[in-house]
Amino acid sequence: MPRGFAARQARFARQSPILRGMAGVNWGELYNQFKKEKLNATKLEAEVKELMQDEDVTKKSGIYPYVLTRQEKHLSIRAFTDRMKREAYEGQNGVCPFCKKQKKDKKQWDISEMEADHITPWHEGGKTVAENCHMLCKKHNRTKSGI
Repeated sequence: MPRGFAARQARFARQSPILRGMAGVNWGELYNQFKKEKLNATKLEAEVKELMQDEDVTKKSGIYPYVLTRQEKHLSIRAFTDRMKREAYEGQNGVCPFCKKQKKDKKQWDISEMEADHITPWHEGGKTVAENCHMLCKKHNRTKSGI
């Protein structure tokens, strides 16, 4: 890297509202991966701005990697927060609704034995919000499918 580049980059990041939330982005890796690509900076920045305002994008530092790679994993748009999981767990008293419906012997689970699930499936437009979260035992969450 050119001398003083890191200092200029840090100063720019403090001044740019978009880059403020980009700590942790592996800029060097992205540069090496896309340095030979012809990219439309105006189009990319418009998409970045739109994603920065999207409340479903819970990991803002994943926006640049996403717009370049198109891998949604960088955005964490389907992940419930720990707080949402805990609230759903407490509201259900640790009971998996599938186990309860099937009258299974074990109905109550520890939170570590459960996983958050979208009530209205994500692929059907269900949002990743507390009101759309319920906890299922790992077996039922991994065997059900809405696709």
